[in-house]
Amino acid sequence: MGMDRLIFGILAIAVGLGGLFYASAAHDGYSYFVGLVMFFGAILFMFSLINSHFDEVEKTH
Repeated sequence: MGMDRLIFGILAIAVGLGGLFYASAAHDGYSYFVGLVMFFGAILFMFSLINSHFDEVEKTH
């Protein structure tokens, strides 16, 4: 696991949590939707980081 993946993972966690807080404080539907999109985007990005890590491990074996 490279340091870049670790940094991007921590940033994705921060963006995901920020999106959840943004959605929870929303007073209209648009802000709620934007917060949830941020959260689910961060989840998808984390899965892509995990996938690229295991692809790299599989390539070396």
